[in-house]
Amino acid sequence: MQTDKLPLWAKIVGCIFGVGLLFIGARFLIVPELAERGFGLIYDQPANSFHYTKGIRDIFSGLLLTVFSLYGWRKPLMVTVLAGSLIPVVDMLVVLNAPHAVPGAEWIHGLTAVTLWVFGYFLARS
Repeated sequence: MQTDKLPLWAKIVGCIFGVGLLFIGARFLIVPELAERGFGLIYDQPANSFHYTKGIRDIFSGLLLTVFSLYGWRKPLMVTVLAGSLIPVVDMLVVLNAPHAVPGAEWIHGLTAVTLWVFGYFLARS
């Protein structure tokens, strides 16, 4: 793939985001109840379909960010980061509107979205 070179700082930040998402996704698959509380919800459903959906989504996103960062693909990383910033925004809205949410847990999702926008901005400028 032909793309602009990715600076070292961006590779590191992209890998941190990617590995972080891999950890979060794996936690949703391995210890779903603990991960759910960390997400900000108290989701007392008999099935774990929410956990599996969230876990696979985060693992997939983490793999994309990690691979694009390691290969130095700036434009694909930038597009993935900016488009993917919709995910924490929606996650924040889910937590804000949940009847059984962990109080104050929505802020981490909002902060994640803002961080992704800042990272995407610097990727676009580099």
